Amino acid sequence: MSLVITSTANPKVKDIVQLLTKSRERKSRGLCIVEGAREINRALTCGWEPRELWQLDGSDVPLNTMAFPNYYLASSKVFAKIAYRNTTEEAVAVFSVPDVSLAAQYDLLNAAKCVLVLEGIEKPGNLGAILRTASAAGVDALILADPAIDPFGPNVIRNATGALFEVPLIATSTLELLPALSRAGYTTYMTYLHERATSMFEVEWAEKSAIVLGEEARGLSSAWNPEELKNIIIPMEGNVIDSLNVSVSAAVLMYHWKSQQ
Repeated sequence: MSLVITSTANPKVKDIVQLLTKSRERKSRGLCIVEGAREINRALTCGWEPRELWQLDGSDVPLNTMAFPNYYLASSKVFAKIAYRNTTEEAVAVFSVPDVSLAAQYDLLNAAKCVLVLEGIEKPGNLGAILRTASAAGVDALILADPAIDPFGPNVIRNATGALFEVPLIATSTLELLPALSRAGYTTYMTYLHERATSMFEVEWAEKSAIVLGEEARGLSSAWNPEELKNIIIPMEGNVIDSLNVSVSAAVLMYHWKSQQ
C-alpha cells in the first residue's frame, strides 16, 4: 500500500497542480487531468494511457489501481488541493492525451462518414455539450479548426462527462483542413447566413458529410467560401431569436444527419 501524502508542499503535489492549472504545462507534456471514478473508468475503458492515480485516503470508490504505473494516497488536505471541483469522487488521475494532429488522424478522416467541424470554439461548456451530443448521435469525429481552447482542459473534461474519451478528436488549422476535407471526398456543409443558403430540411446529406460551425460571437472565417461549399441554415420562427447557441445548432444538425442514416 502506498504511503499517504499529507503535505501540499510535496513536489508531486506541486506537479499535479501545475498540470491542473496551466494549459501550457499540459500541452508541453502531453498530459491531462481526469477527475472522478466514473470518468477515470471510462478513460481506461476507451484505451487512454494511464500515468498516475491519486485517491483520497480511506476512499473505497471502485477503481483499477493496478492499471496505473504510479498510485498515491492523499490526505483530505492534499486532495482538496489537487481536485478541481468540490464534488470530485475521491479520485484524480493523470492520463496521456492522444495525438490529435491532422497527420496522426489522417486515416480516421479518410474512413469517417460524418465529421463535425468547430472553428474557433472557445467556451468549455459548449465544447463539452457538443462532445456529449456527438457521442450520442454517432458522429465519427469532431474536428477543432483554429481552436481557442485546450480540449483537454479540466473544464472541458468536466462538461463532457466522459464523452471526450469516446469521440475521436482532430485539431488543426482551417487552412490545412479545407484541402484535407476535399481530398478525403467530403461534401462540406457550412452554416452561414447567405442569400443562397438552403434550409436544412431540404438537405440530403452526402455519403461523406462535414458539418461546419463557427464560434457564436464571430461565426465562420472568410476561408469558408459560401460560393464553393454547401451553405445550410436552421430555419427559425419568430422575430426575437436570430441565432442559436452553437451547441444547440450542432445538436440539431447532427441529429438531422442521423435521421437520414
